[in-house]
Amino acid sequence: MILSDTFNALYPTARKGSHVHFYNIFRASLSKILIVLLLVALTVPAPSFALDSEDSQIFISGFNAYQKKEYKTAIDSMSVLLKKYPDTPLKDMAIFWLARAHYKAGHQQDAAKYMAQFLREYPESPLKATVEDGLLALADKYEKGEPLELTAKPVQKPVAAPDAAAVAKAAAAEKAAAEKAAAEKIAAEKIAAEKIAAEKVAAAKAAVAKIAAERAAAQKVAVEKAAAEKAAAVKAAAEKAAVEKAAAEKAAAEKAAAEKAAAEKAAAEKAAAEKVAANRAAAEKAASQKVVRQKTKQAKKKETREQKTANAMRAKAIAAYKDVIDRYPGTTAAANASAKLQQMGIDYPAAQKTAASAAPQAEVSQVFNLEVAQYADLDVTFGQAAETQEAGKKFIIPLDIVNNGNGSDSFYLESGFPSEYAFHFAAATSPDTPINTTPPLEVGEKFRAVAVGIMPRGTIDGQKSSFPVKIGSAFAREVSQSREITLVASAPLLRAVVKSDKTKLLPGEKISYRISLLNIGTAAARGVTMRLNYPPQYEPVSFLPTGFRQEAKAALVLDGMQLKSGESQDFNVTFQLKDEALADQELFVRADVVNNDLDKKESFVSATSVVQKVSSVAARSTAGKLVVIPGQTVAIPLIVTNTGNARDLYLIKSTMPANASYTFFDDVNRDGKRQADEPIINHVGPLSPKEEAYIVLEISTPTTAADGAVAAASVQFQPENATDRFASVNLQLTYSRPILELTMAAKGGRLKPGEVSSLELNCINRGTNLAKQVTLQSFLPAQLELVAADPGFARADNGVYTWRFDELGAGEKRNIKVTYRVKPGIAVGTNMQLKNLLNYQDPIGNRY
Repeated sequence: MILSDTFNALYPTARKGSHVHFYNIFRASLSKILIVLLLVALTVPAPSFALDSEDSQIFISGFNAYQKKEYKTAIDSMSVLLKKYPDTPLKDMAIFWLARAHYKAGHQQDAAKYMAQFLREYPESPLKATVEDGLLALADKYEKGEPLELTAKPVQKPVAAPDAAAVAKAAAAEKAAAEKAAAEKIAAEKIAAEKIAAEKVAAAKAAVAKIAAERAAAQKVAVEKAAAEKAAAVKAAAEKAAVEKAAAEKAAAEKAAAEKAAAEKAAAEKAAAEKVAANRAAAEKAASQKVVRQKTKQAKKKETREQKTANAMRAKAIAAYKDVIDRYPGTTAAANASAKLQQMGIDYPAAQKTAASAAPQAEVSQVFNLEVAQYADLDVTFGQAAETQEAGKKFIIPLDIVNNGNGSDSFYLESGFPSEYAFHFAAATSPDTPINTTPPLEVGEKFRAVAVGIMPRGTIDGQKSSFPVKIGSAFAREVSQSREITLVASAPLLRAVVKSDKTKLLPGEKISYRISLLNIGTAAARGVTMRLNYPPQYEPVSFLPTGFRQEAKAALVLDGMQLKSGESQDFNVTFQLKDEALADQELFVRADVVNNDLDKKESFVSATSVVQKVSSVAARSTAGKLVVIPGQTVAIPLIVTNTGNARDLYLIKSTMPANASYTFFDDVNRDGKRQADEPIINHVGPLSPKEEAYIVLEISTPTTAADGAVAAASVQFQPENATDRFASVNLQLTYSRPILELTMAAKGGRLKPGEVSSLELNCINRGTNLAKQVTLQSFLPAQLELVAADPGFARADNGVYTWRFDELGAGEKRNIKVTYRVKPGIAVGTNMQLKNLLNYQDPIGNRY
């Protein structure tokens, strides 16, 4: 309806007298629509693995075409595969089947070319044993450059060119026929579509009916099963009751019988005692009579035995004489035998009585005896065997053996089959019971036998093998017949194509593999297991959806698969490259395909994926913040680690405080201190992945730095080939020093001679570090004399008094009180000055 409306809108009704061919317009519009749809389809991105398995799909389509004897299609598919994917893992199989397809299609030149290429490039392939002998001969000639005997194509006779009128008429007829064919095609397609719709409806109805029937059958089976179980339970209960009743009856009967037997035994013992007494008397009486009877009987037996012996000897002699007369009539021996019989009162033969009395005459006849000898002959007929025999399966070939000799005979059976065929002969009625001879056969009798064996599981698809069998006469072993039994194996041939979506990858990246499993043999594959072995640098991330299971942390296993001949299955597996993977490693995945039924294993590997180099470094220090004394030389240990995946060298770049000097040393013994034999360095490494280097940064700080000042320092370690991927260590230096401050409190003004006064000295450490070896000197003029000091001075020398303190911590304060007086006799107006001097040193010995 939509097409019709669109058509009417685009092409309005033609004016009267004009002719528009609507069919041509519709066909042109449809072509344009199809072209647009095709362009849209080409612009849509294909799935990520659309190209990855295309070679497998092309190959399997060509293989299936060959199996269907569509050799032209097979040739096209294999040619496209080799042209589009010249490095495909299926190249050997593509060349092999392309050569065979050309051979079947009659293209001897191409067949010889490709088979010669296959034999040249894959000389160890076991498939050589399955190639036709004729094709091998063609390939051998092609390789040697010998001419091939090609079938000539028939030459077509030239046809006279028709005139213009005939051409026009033919074109018109062809056009009308094409339009008619197109209309018929549309009608046929419509009928086919309606038929398909009707078939779908019928199939749906049939499916519903089938489901209902199966459900009803299942319910019926369940009811019958329940009834049977109930009946069985009732029967079992009845049988149990009957058994228990029988056991009770048996026990009662046994008890009565035992009581009866005991009574009978007592009566019998009593009767026996009485009988013994009576018998004893009778026996004594009969003993004397028995002796007399035995003597008489023995005499009679001796007489009878002697008579029998004489009679037997007489009968034996008579029989012997008669045998001589019968076998040799008319001879002297026969006459003597006849005379002996007459003496014994027997006339034999009766007719010879007168001949015996007559005078002997000369012999006038001779007897010549003939006997037919036995000869052996046989006929063996083999029945029709299957065209191919499936590997691992039993094969049976019938045969008939007929005794064509003239007497009873049996026939032995031998074969040249190797042991792996488990070959034997058997009677047709019991094929599992081996025999090596037939039963005796009468003349013309037939014996139906079978040749039974198992096609070895190791045979490959298409492999031919011929072995002799021999059937001979047991009477005359030189009479025999031999036959060749030719077998063609049919077996699954499994191939796996493993492809990855990346040839280069970085640590942490994901890589996907597509595994295409193909059965390119003529038999179905059952019980197939695929084991995907991956390197330890990989970590599987998405294998569960495809049915794989983990095995031994280095393999994924998928088992229980079945593939028909010409079937293929695709599997996708994704791995993630571990961070510790080393650069330039070539990683691949190996697919082990195991046919458990035939005990065959084939391995297929993917192309290698190379781990790319990643330069990375880490650096750390055990001292990030340091407190230093101005002028101090400090050693800072640094640890540099190669966190990349390749051996690398690292440049050292640093930023230091003003007026500070620095040096880097290789910390060979890793003690964090500079040793005399440790070299100065300006780079680190080269280091292997995960390797660590220990270095020492030695900084000499300026002596002029103010107390409490903070200075920043940083060190960068830059990979030689990737300076932007550096690692930094940031340091903070805080300067710390003692600062002592001396203050004095005293009364100034005028003093009279002999007058006493005092002063107080205050020493305080206003710095942030410890002051050591603090010395305070007080200089008194000559006009003054010291009266007292608290604390006492350590030394006095000509008016110079010295106080010493070992340490004075930060913020610590010391007070000294000095009492003095003016000496007598000092003139008025004399000026006097008290002088105090303070000096100290920091913890590293710098004096202030």
